[in-house]
Amino acid sequence: MTDNCGKCKKTINAKEGISCGCQKKYHRSCANIDDTLYEAIQKNPMILFSCDECRQQSPKAMATKLQAMEDKLNKLVNGVNQIQGRMYQQYFQMGPPNANNANEVKKQTNSLIVVGNNCNSDRLQVVCDYGRWVQVGKFATSTTEDDIIEHLAEELKMNKNLVKCTKLVKNDANLAALSYCKFKISIPDYRFNELFNEAIWPSGVMVSPFTPRSQLNQNRI
Repeated sequence: MTDNCGKCKKTINAKEGISCGCQKKYHRSCANIDDTLYEAIQKNPMILFSCDECRQQSPKAMATKLQAMEDKLNKLVNGVNQIQGRMYQQYFQMGPPNANNANEVKKQTNSLIVVGNNCNSDRLQVVCDYGRWVQVGKFATSTTEDDIIEHLAEELKMNKNLVKCTKLVKNDANLAALSYCKFKISIPDYRFNELFNEAIWPSGVMVSPFTPRSQLNQNRI
């Protein structure tokens, strides 16, 4: 595939060029990019090439361009999350495929089974399985259960009524004396593993499997 250089306008081969964030391509020689700098850009995604035109743009124009790139990235992430959700659905239906159960998986595939994953509907009420919980912290003590539910409903694109959340504080606890608080959270089993996606949580939040205190005491005996 060939293109025209943004500076000399001559034909450029993909192997000879470098691309700017504005999608324009340049000969490396026209952009003053030597082999050492080119290799550094290829190895480190944090190093970006910007053409003269982009460097001369106003901060506002650059911010608009970066926002457009961020929107495209968010769409891509949402697409990946949807694919991941389908993979979780297949896992819970048939289990992980391997050489021992390959024939069984093939038989199950022939009998079409579909599990809905549209969690946005308020019209139809469905009883979902909540077999597992996670413990999530550290949040400011002013954080409420509704705050967590609203956040997950938005991040996972699901009905907030399907998010179960309980604040892990004692009834007589003095919130003013606490430095942070935790919550236990559950969503329907077929999407449960999405709770371990670090991208849906603010920086610094810790997510781990929740183990009831009674079970901890049994394990110590």
